[in-house]
Amino acid sequence: MSYLVANMQKLKADNLVGLGNHDQRRTQHHKNTDINVDRSGLNYDLVAGRTNHFKTDIAAYINEHKTSQRAVRKDAVLVNEWIISSDNHFFEHLTEADTRKYFETAKNYFAEKFGEENIRYAIVHLDESTPHMHMGIVPFDDEYKLSAKRVFNRTALRDIQDQLPTYLQQHGFNVQRGVQESERKSLTVPEYKAMRESIKQGQQKLAAVENETKQRQAKLKTYQATKFDVNSVKTKESRFHKRYVLVDRFDFDKL
Repeated sequence: MSYLVANMQKLKADNLVGLGNHDQRRTQHHKNTDINVDRSGLNYDLVAGRTNHFKTDIAAYINEHKTSQRAVRKDAVLVNEWIISSDNHFFEHLTEADTRKYFETAKNYFAEKFGEENIRYAIVHLDESTPHMHMGIVPFDDEYKLSAKRVFNRTALRDIQDQLPTYLQQHGFNVQRGVQESERKSLTVPEYKAMRESIKQGQQKLAAVENETKQRQAKLKTYQATKFDVNSVKTKESRFHKRYVLVDRFDFDKL
């Protein structure tokens, strides 16, 4: 059974411009070489229309809905972005429609717990090696107070890791919980992608070793099938050199 990937990072105002350019593919020049720009047109946003410009539109949504009259702190967390995915083996067995349903189901789980409207973007990337979703949630509590610490506290994070795999299983997706929260480090998006690239390279090296092993095993089988019994070679002493023996050319070629 494949593992669910559900990783979160906290985003402040200064992070939103660059992240928006990346998530929305507003540039053709990417540091991430895994992006195939010819496939970028296949990407989609499950809540399209809510956020066209990350920084300005999300700030506008927060100012419109927050109950506090105080200005939002410059260092406040405005968005908790979740990366939702699994491994390539999982997606290889899904149709395009089922892949979309997988991400929609995950989004619906977060919508039920944290509010549908608070999900300001849910962009699915199909132009990288593994399909995944970047989902941005404004951390409003029930009273529409902005607080990432309260909304996504330790208990909430543990519940997500426990509940989301079960929720997906109930909707027909064969994924299981990943490593316990206490056993792993929370990764940023660049760290997550670097880890995924490292795994990919490791898998390629393993495949190369397995291929070389198969080739050597094939050669060994060929040798075993054609090995020759040296004791069956007929010889006779050379008439002119007693230290040498004569061997039939046919037998010699088998040695």
